[in-house]
Amino acid sequence: MPRPIGARNHDFELKRAALVDSMTGYALEADLRRPSLRQFAIAAKASEPTLRHYFDDRQGVVEAILENMGKRATWIWDVIAHPAGNPTEAIEEYYRVADAGMRYGHFTRAHAFGLIEGIADDNAGRAYLKFLLEPGLKSIMDKLEATPDGPASRDALRTAAFAIMAPLLFMSIHQKLLGGEADFPIDNQATIQHLQSWLGRALTSG
Repeated sequence: MPRPIGARNHDFELKRAALVDSMTGYALEADLRRPSLRQFAIAAKASEPTLRHYFDDRQGVVEAILENMGKRATWIWDVIAHPAGNPTEAIEEYYRVADAGMRYGHFTRAHAFGLIEGIADDNAGRAYLKFLLEPGLKSIMDKLEATPDGPASRDALRTAAFAIMAPLLFMSIHQKLLGGEADFPIDNQATIQHLQSWLGRALTSG
């Protein structure tokens, strides 16, 4: 008996997940440009009609990749959210985990993909915020909220999360993706130590 129009194969989600994984790997390794649907299809060893079947269009592909990047990062955010003994210790712990992720875990590339796609397209921008940027900020807020003597109000927690995350992310983009490592090198560890010291004092006094 033929399958009703619009009905999905029993393994639809498994095949879709496999395609997303292939394209996520491509997004994390490819040139920092906006790939076409054809380029995504080649990376996934699939046809464009196949991608349209599973994701509707290129926008659907990008949103699925961003969601998958977020799922891959969940365990890191869980580690980051663990409380520390005091704000300075919380910042030190965050930078230790996040710096390793930026250098070895494709975090910088994931954010770059989200920024490039998100600035060019409103829907992709909202997906980047939902699946990557906001969960990352929330993990810092949760950590500080559960840490003794941390910021008390929601606004203060959110401001602190931005102040902690932004310098490391921007520094990583500057060095790794914009050529700064060769032309304008930064002592990463010295910079991180300064940030830990300054932000730790600011949060403890605030």
